[in-house]
Amino acid sequence: MSPDPSSAAAPHGAGGVLVLLRHGESVHNAAQVFTGLLDVGLTERGREQARDAARLLVAHGLRPDVVVTSPMVRTRRTAELVIDAAGLDGVQVESTWRLAERDYGSLTDVPKAVARERYGPDRFITVRRTLDGTPAPASPAQVSAFGPVYREPGSGLPEPGAGESLRDVVGRVRPCWEDLLARVHAGERVLVVGHGNSLRALCTLVDGLAPEEVVDLNLPPAQPLRYDLDGDGGLVPRGGRYLDPATAHAHATRIAHEGGT
Repeated sequence: MSPDPSSAAAPHGAGGVLVLLRHGESVHNAAQVFTGLLDVGLTERGREQARDAARLLVAHGLRPDVVVTSPMVRTRRTAELVIDAAGLDGVQVESTWRLAERDYGSLTDVPKAVARERYGPDRFITVRRTLDGTPAPASPAQVSAFGPVYREPGSGLPEPGAGESLRDVVGRVRPCWEDLLARVHAGERVLVVGHGNSLRALCTLVDGLAPEEVVDLNLPPAQPLRYDLDGDGGLVPRGGRYLDPATAHAHATRIAHEGGT
């Protein structure tokens, strides 16, 4: 399942709004390498994607009250570029380890083509796309390359390098989701800048996705995905609503052809 790219964004009402934004293209995204907990920067294309996202937010009148990011370089840089390009000086910015990218264990820093050969096509899809597929643990050398926050005591991320299934990521994202929902219920506009898998986990919770829907969910880089409150306190529409449906659909289709987020 891909979030609904077919309808235009609805006008802002009195209620809160949740906007999800995957970071712009990173250098490892461009090279088709598993990134996980490595801290890598954005490409120039990724930086421009972040600025384009800011322009979309402005065009749709979506000035966030708070920006919530993962602590990783590529998400923080995307948030900084959005804030600057959208003229959001002074907006509240928060960071939480719960939104960090999935720990890809032994796949960390491995080209995706190499991983597909190593695992075989079926196992590759199971590990990469399903709720319960889990990579083998990372080597000490791989763990040593993780961003420094994940090697510090008290970082919050459980056993960095052990490898996470997407279901594991859903578990660590859940408390963050409960906080986000409370803020939206309080009328806040919340922009969440995360990763392909931490946002897939969040969408699993927001939309109550079935396992087969999770497999098909692809989130394109730097395409704002909007949810609004309905009269019963839920978020609508199911699957969200992209601010630029045509571009989001094209990028999601390309990602699906490459094997998914």
